[in-house]
Amino acid sequence: MRRALVVALSLVAMMATTAAASAAELKVGVIDVEYVIQKSKAGQGAKATLKKLFDKKQKELDAKQKDLLEVKKQLENPSDLMTDKKKKELLTGYQQGLLELQNSFLENQQELQKKEAELMKPILQKLEKVLTAMAEKEDYDLIMNRSQNGVLFTKPAHDMTEAVLAELDKK
Repeated sequence: MRRALVVALSLVAMMATTAAASAAELKVGVIDVEYVIQKSKAGQGAKATLKKLFDKKQKELDAKQKDLLEVKKQLENPSDLMTDKKKKELLTGYQQGLLELQNSFLENQQELQKKEAELMKPILQKLEKVLTAMAEKEDYDLIMNRSQNGVLFTKPAHDMTEAVLAELDKK
């Protein structure tokens, strides 16, 4: 009985030592993917494209909103010559205009999100290739994304963000 206990304790100690040795050999890298995308040449190009599209759409929305504000002023300060029928027509047009403006706003948001996904797809694919190549070349066992909630702290030696950014911009 005593001998079995000694053998069992020896096995546990040996497994703990082996696990500690394996963990010591594990090479881990951490990258802030959001930072890399925002700072990369391709990411900044995508951001500029999205900004141009957003600005164009915003001008269209601003023009519609300006027209609606004019109608609202007419409704709030009707002239003495305005008939009740004309007031009703203006009110109906104003309400329809508000609905159209809201729909346009939602459509623009959806279009911008779709365009962003379209622009990000090749960047993410390129980033995946860079990470895979770096992992193979430098023998990483694990690369984690710092910008997600899983990594709260890492030693600077494990942070490969700038190296990945530099490699991504080369390609």
